[in-house]
Amino acid sequence: MVLQLEPVQYEAMGRASYLQRLRELIREHFPRQSAGIDDDRLDERLWAQTLLARRYGLEDERSAARFALSAFLLGEGFDRSIPALAQILDSDQLSPSRKAQALEDFTLLLFSILERQRSAAEQEPAP
Repeated sequence: MVLQLEPVQYEAMGRASYLQRLRELIREHFPRQSAGIDDDRLDERLWAQTLLARRYGLEDERSAARFALSAFLLGEGFDRSIPALAQILDSDQLSPSRKAQALEDFTLLLFSILERQRSAAEQEPAP
């Protein structure tokens, strides 16, 4: 007897695997930020952002994951509240992989700047 899976079953298996890997990445690298969110709620949020990523043409797993991770770090709605990112995501001139790379670059740069500012503030002598 051969087990045959329907396309919907393959899709569900792929979705579960994708969400598990993305959730584990977030839990590992952002434990404090993700501590108060249970797995089911985190999966719901990540999947909602993955579906939104598709509207911008970010349909491959890596690009969609970059978008979902950006949403986790920058907040839901970042794609509209940060004009430069909205412009990038809406661009017809950029490929999906370039859009995803721009999201990653922006997020890394932003957090690098914030970290430097925090470190500088901690090193300032108290009045």
